[in-house]
Formats: sequence, structure tokens, C-alpha cells
Amino acid sequence: MSTYLVDGLMIARLPANYSPLAQAAALLGNTIFYAIVFSAIYLLNGLETLVAQAYGQGRRDECLHLLGQSLWIILFATPAVMLLTLGAVALLPLFGTPHDVVVETGRYVRPLVLSTLPLMLYMALRRYLQSVNNVVWVAASLITAAAVNWFGDWVFLLGRLGVPSLGIAGSAWGTLLVRAYMLLLLAVGAVVATRQLGLAATPAMLRPDWARLRALLLIGWPSALENLAEFSVSTYMSILCTRLGTILAAAQDVVLNLNAFVYQVPAGLSYATITRVGQAAGRDNREQVERAANVSLMLGVGFIAVAGLAFAVFAHFWAGLYSKNVQVIAAAAPIFTICAFLLLGDTTFVMLASALTGLGDTRTPMIVSLVWNWGIGMPLGYALAFHHGYALRGLWIGRGVASVGTGLTLLVWWQVRLRRNGQRERRHGSLNLIGTLHTPPHAAARTSLPAAPTV
Repeated sequence: MSTYLVDGLMIARLPANYSPLAQAAALLGNTIFYAIVFSAIYLLNGLETLVAQAYGQGRRDECLHLLGQSLWIILFATPAVMLLTLGAVALLPLFGTPHDVVVETGRYVRPLVLSTLPLMLYMALRRYLQSVNNVVWVAASLITAAAVNWFGDWVFLLGRLGVPSLGIAGSAWGTLLVRAYMLLLLAVGAVVATRQLGLAATPAMLRPDWARLRALLLIGWPSALENLAEFSVSTYMSILCTRLGTILAAAQDVVLNLNAFVYQVPAGLSYATITRVGQAAGRDNREQVERAANVSLMLGVGFIAVAGLAFAVFAHFWAGLYSKNVQVIAAAAPIFTICAFLLLGDTTFVMLASALTGLGDTRTPMIVSLVWNWGIGMPLGYALAFHHGYALRGLWIGRGVASVGTGLTLLVWWQVRLRRNGQRERRHGSLNLIGTLHTPPHAAARTSLPAAPTV
């Protein structure tokens, strides 16, 4: 997210007559690319779930086997992401997108798609390291990424060190630079962490293993579809915003940047939730599962309540960070108040969806997301924006209704599931929280190592 934030701040330093167009192009390019690439990345959610469960069971060698199999998913997903992104940009004129915005978006996206492979490899290594309780290298890569990305933007976007300014395309080249750097750092971290576990990678771990691949994808594909449904909401809204003019499209970019930046705290907690719930499920410990989910939910909602209040009270200040255009600031400011409410729903949803993912259930969040976002929220937003005169505010009201709806629905479902688990435990004494569906038979037969310490 730091790359996204730095890019937005650096683009705002471009000439005033070009900056709103560049912001609109970056908005469209990012929302299209990230909707597609993160759907592919969420195919790897099975890696995080199964590695955490295997680690909780003490089967450390299985963690490395699963990482090796995830590379096959990346091998096939990477070219698909690149082709789909370029194809989606080519279709923009069909949605009424202005010609100059289409041209600049194409200039931005072509170098951006080259970062697909390093991004996906980074995310696989990140999930592996998180699930075995080794996050030092992940933290180091994230903390230093902003500086590397700023340097890339300074050179390629603004034209420094003898390099001519590449305009909006320079921002994408800076993104490619920082992703290559982050991948290199995490590759070193994965080698160190694997040695600490007393394991060694072998060529056999890279041979296709259909049982493990099936287990990874059974968890991963609903997560990918859910993520596509959620990210495509932003893409859909951004495409519609270009029909409302470059000022409102630039305002949309400002709000999305800061909304996504604040959302990284619950997003980070969601990774921890998958890991802790997955490890507890591997130990078949219901109390630890519930505690991990409840603590994550309280932390996430507590933080986002404070952030939402700051959004609502200081809306003009936040908008002014990203743009000096008074029209853009005036259009963006009221949207921050809507964000204050929808972030509460998004946070509740992502915390509980992650808890369910730790148990291997990714279908429930997928269904809830599809129904609320595309069955209710987006049709409502379109009607308010184009038939009732609410413009950008109408799109975000629809988005807010969907966000609050998904959060409340999953909160009710989680309570129902906890009640059922308690009843099963009283009847049978053991829950078998992860079941047998996602455990490869040959892996389950391995001799277990001592269980991971309870945290």
C-alpha cells in the first residue's frame, strides 16, 4: 500500500494542467490491474490456511511442500493476469471513457503489468513466512518499500539523474523497481526461515502434486472470486466516474488512496487472523480459535472507528494532501464522511472472513460479498448517481450500504457457527475443526513433530 500512497503523492507534483488527467489514468489503471492481480493472489489463500494448519499440527515439512506447489499456481496465473489487464484497458472506450484518459491509462498499465510475477512471488513467500510465525523479513520489506518507491518515482516520474520524465508511465516503472526489491528481500528471508525450521528444499517439492494443488485451490478459488467481486466494485465505480468528468474521477482517486491506506491496518490484522485461527484449528482448539477471531475483530474495529472519525472531522485536510485543485478537494471532502461508516462494515467483514478462511471456509464470505456488492450495493449506487442526481456521492452511498451489509451478515453467521461448534464439542468431545477435506492423505500420514507453542 505504501507504493500506492507514494505514487499518488508524487503524481500530485506533476504540472497542474496534467495532474488531474494523470490521476484519472492512475485510478483506472490501478483499479483494473489490482482487481485482476489480487484475485490471482487470493488463489494463494489456501497456502496461508494450510501452512498455518500444518504448522499448528507440527508437520513442518508439509509447510515447505505447500510453498513449492503454490509456484505452479503462480506460473499459470501470471500470464493470465497480464493478458486480462491489457485486454480490459483495450475495452475502456466501450464504457464511454474519454480518449485522452484511455491513452494515458494504456501508457501506465503496460509497464505496470511487468510487476505481476515479482508481486505474486512476493505474496507467496509472505504467506509462507507469516504462517510459520516469521514476520521480521516481511516487516523489513514493507517498512523500506516506501523509500525505494519514492526513489523510483523521483527518477522516472519526475525525471531526475539524467532520466527524462516518463509522465504517468514513470510511476509504473517505479512500482516495478520496488517490487523486484521486495521479492529479493523476502527470498533471502524464506531461505533463512526454512533453515531455522530445520528443513531443506528438494526438487521433489516442486513436482506437481495434484492432491496438494487441489487442496490449495479448493480454498483459494472462492477467495479469488470474492476478491474479484470486491475489487471490481472499485473498478466499476472508477469507470463510471470518468463519465462524470475528470474532476470527480480525480476526487475518486484521492478518496480511494486514503481509504485503502487506512484499511491496511485491518488488512494486516486479517493475515494474523488467518494464521492464528489456522494454527489453533490445526490443534483442534475451539477456545483459541474464538479468542483469535474476537481479539482481531476488537482491534480492527477499534482502530477503524478512530480512523473514521478523523476522516469525517478533517476531510478537507486529507483531500488537500493529494490535490491542490480546489474543485477536486471540494468533491472529495464529503465522501470521507461516507467512508467513516463503510470502513466499519469492511473491517468487520474482513476480520470474520479471515477467521473463516483459517478454518478452510472461503465460500461463505464469497456468497455474502457477491450478494451485497453486486446484488444490492452497485445497482443502488448507479441509480443514485445517474438517475437521482447524487453523482459521486451516490456511488459511494451504494458502496457504503454493501459494506455495512456484508459486515453485519458475517457477524450474524459467525455467532451461529460458534454456537454450533460449542454444541458439537459438548456432544462429541472433539471438533475436528479443519476436517479432512483440505488435508492431502499422504501428508496426514507423516509423523508429527511437536506442536507449535500456544500464543
